[in-house]
Amino acid sequence: MEAALANRIWVGGAIATMGLISVEGRALAIDCNTLPNPVFLQVGDTQEPLMKKLGQKLRANAPNPITIIYKTSGSCTNIDAIYNDTKLVTNPSYVPSAAEDPLWDSSKPSPTCVIDPAGVSLDVANSNVFIEACTATPVPAGLAVSTGPVQPYVFVVPEASTQTAILAEEAYFTFGFGAAGMVDPWNDEAFMFIRPTTKSTLLSIAANIQVPAAKWKGVPLDKSSDVLNAVATSTAPETTIGILGAEVYDGARDKVNALAYRAYQQKHAYYPDASKDTFDKQNVRDGHYTIWSPTVYIQKVDGGGSPTNAKAAYIIDLILGNVVTPAPNFDSLDIVVSGVKLVPDCAMKVKRAGEGGDLSLYDADQPCGCFFDSKLGVAPASCTVCTEDTMCGAGKCRHGFCEAK
Repeated sequence: MEAALANRIWVGGAIATMGLISVEGRALAIDCNTLPNPVFLQVGDTQEPLMKKLGQKLRANAPNPITIIYKTSGSCTNIDAIYNDTKLVTNPSYVPSAAEDPLWDSSKPSPTCVIDPAGVSLDVANSNVFIEACTATPVPAGLAVSTGPVQPYVFVVPEASTQTAILAEEAYFTFGFGAAGMVDPWNDEAFMFIRPTTKSTLLSIAANIQVPAAKWKGVPLDKSSDVLNAVATSTAPETTIGILGAEVYDGARDKVNALAYRAYQQKHAYYPDASKDTFDKQNVRDGHYTIWSPTVYIQKVDGGGSPTNAKAAYIIDLILGNVVTPAPNFDSLDIVVSGVKLVPDCAMKVKRAGEGGDLSLYDADQPCGCFFDSKLGVAPASCTVCTEDTMCGAGKCRHGFCEAK
């Protein structure tokens, strides 16, 4: 009882509990700027799981806690916002500390905080497609772009659907022509759930199936969660199809099923993973599954190219798996891999230069394939556990495994 009371104070006749003020049963969000070391980000909603999981670790990263404060929007909207320094004026979400909400975890909605009425400039903007998929405008001076983990995208159907795969040609006629495409069973546009043209999910798939984003047929829904719910609860499961980021799908496999995808000029259809029941992203990493895009992070820099906000740069470096100072009390690459099942650059074996472009072989400068396999699959017998470089011969010890370099 005493511990509980210690976390409560009276504020103007109201009880403030862990930073949240309750007035007549209503919880009032706290001022964003009073949160420890706030960093303001605008990200695609497929990246919200990453914001939550990373944000929770950063709040507990004593003695250097950082608060991730974020708004979700479409990739193209996010790029435009930081290009033009569009201020954040609506109350954003933030990741609470264990002290503020001991029961909160990343499966729950994030609380909101009160933004300065005059607005706050973004520290970081995120796109989940190549910038060129949204705009041909060169990156303005004063901004720097970093390429982050790979985000796959999937076609999904209700669990009651009997469909297991889709061909690129079928997707072309389904989403390019709708009912007129005459692709059974996806011939009812009222049960084709898509995203708006500013969203990475549609832009990435559009580039891969070669249907211009503005030409898509179906019901556009603003959020990934809206698409997930529409597909999962459809009254016509055999006719229903939708599109999601694999990161979102992976957290909802009990609600919908992903379709294996056969790209143009391929002989077989593939899931992003080795099978429909695994999470290893094997087919993304080696190039068999082609619907993916890099995540992109844009931050402000000074005339010399150095970040203007060290804490924002710290967050981006953690997402990219770079070495940071001071070192955090957690492994950020583990969050990216096992926490939200994105594919870091160090685990990729293929690359592409543009949205939906051809794939080519890739050899990462600092590979982490063994670590990735150990987290989302089974590390091959050729992977050797290590604690230092001397155990790896000519290779390097990275994240507990010997890598080739």
